[in-house]
Amino acid sequence: MTAKLTNSRTYKKLFYRLFFIMLFCGIGYILIYPLIYIFTTAVKSPADMLDTTTVWIAKKPTYTNFLDAWGYIEYIKSLINTVMIAVSVTVLNLAVCSTIGYGFARFKFRERGLIFALVVFTIIVPPQVIGLPQYIYFLQFDIFGIFKNTLGGTINFNNTLAPFILPAVFGQGLKSGLFIYIFRQFYRGMPVELEEAGYIDGCGTFKTYLRIMVPSATPAFTTVGLLSFVWHWNEVFNQAQYMTNNPTLSMRLVGIVGYITKSSQVTDLSYVVPTKYAGVALVILPLIIVYLIGQKFFVEGIERSGIVG
Repeated sequence: MTAKLTNSRTYKKLFYRLFFIMLFCGIGYILIYPLIYIFTTAVKSPADMLDTTTVWIAKKPTYTNFLDAWGYIEYIKSLINTVMIAVSVTVLNLAVCSTIGYGFARFKFRERGLIFALVVFTIIVPPQVIGLPQYIYFLQFDIFGIFKNTLGGTINFNNTLAPFILPAVFGQGLKSGLFIYIFRQFYRGMPVELEEAGYIDGCGTFKTYLRIMVPSATPAFTTVGLLSFVWHWNEVFNQAQYMTNNPTLSMRLVGIVGYITKSSQVTDLSYVVPTKYAGVALVILPLIIVYLIGQKFFVEGIERSGIVG
């Protein structure tokens, strides 16, 4: 009887292990498949595209697709514009959202729940809803008529970083509500004794936050930094509105087929498709490198902030 029970438990453990292995492999395939398809298609020559027997591994691989895509999307110029937006806004999000999140986590003030509910509400409001009034506002920027009365007119912030920086400064940038929520949840999970020890040593509130809480919140900072960087790297809607004369990588990538057919007068899909995917690979490659560097802290930050789904 004991032997049968032991065998039954062994079979159950084996079944669960096989089930989770199959589930892990299935999810991994779904996630990795797009990357495999992008990079394998990017190295295919026109002959490989026309060969029906070539599926994954190119028989006549070529790397000229990357060189052509590099030129079509003006990679260096577009990369500089993209990095300026992504890095500047990410730094501001880390500074502003972490401070706001710490305030929600540790301080009790009147209408805290209502204000935090409004912050959470900004997460579900799509940027397209406020896109038009925001565009008009930055096109004719003024503060209570001060600039118009003193300078004789409003300020046009089109083709500048101001439409991205100003909302981030006030915690209203792209996904800032989510970042505040992540920091709030993370700080709420930290022991209060850390701050009490700082107060005993003579640190004030702000000094305790900078000296004790910020160094302890490395996973949260890494998580928010990665999310903010990736979202602003891939974002197209706001960039297409405000950066018409200084296109970013995502804007160039959206119109890469038009650049290929217009510049080279080539409409053959056996050339256009691999070149397009080569451009996709060039755009996402920096993101892959950044994620590989910070993925350990990213996973830890997600777990400790309590975000699921």
